Amino acid sequence: MKIAIHGYGKMGKTIEKVAKERGHDVVCIRDVGRDEPLNGAEIVVDFSHASALDGVLALASGNGLGLVIGTTGWNERAGEIRARVEKAGIGCVYASNFSPGANIAFALARRAGELVARFPQYEAGIEERHHSQKKDAPSGTALKIASEVKEGSGGKIDPPMASSRVGAEFGLHTLFFDSPDDLIEISHRARSRDGFARGAILAAEMLRGRKGFFRFDELVMS
Repeated sequence: MKIAIHGYGKMGKTIEKVAKERGHDVVCIRDVGRDEPLNGAEIVVDFSHASALDGVLALASGNGLGLVIGTTGWNERAGEIRARVEKAGIGCVYASNFSPGANIAFALARRAGELVARFPQYEAGIEERHHSQKKDAPSGTALKIASEVKEGSGGKIDPPMASSRVGAEFGLHTLFFDSPDDLIEISHRARSRDGFARGAILAAEMLRGRKGFFRFDELVMS
């Protein structure tokens, strides 16, 4: 598969490495000040910034390319983006976190919300920690975990979130349910960026030949 990368920071470089390891061709890299031709790309993988989403969507729509969105911070626009993807007749996959392990944690969070809602003695919370260069807080992953708990509990549990931005942590998320009797914890810790990149490339592979607007978990967890 011929892949274009949009956003060539640390994640973009990791995407390039993993794509090549999986036998794909990275034929185009775009970033601020770098505007390479598409060179026959079939799909665009975006790990840039929410402010660049309109540009990469226009690029994919105007050239009939599939689109994988790893950028966060635009969820309030999901309805609009879906409509634009469907109008363009392209395929698009998005996720707050492309790590397969994180998506397992999301599923566990939903089920935990369903179960814990039966026991009023528990209070829920989420703690998340990332490296000092990460700008958004709480993270998209933390917001997704909270959303899954809320959905699973039928709206009864809406866990508060605490964020820290220090050091070199790739990403640690812990959902906990605390009671006077015991403590339940569900944690996901990323050991490197490679897991996110592998998930994004898997999303690109699964998107091939599809049209429509998909969450990553809809493809891999159903």
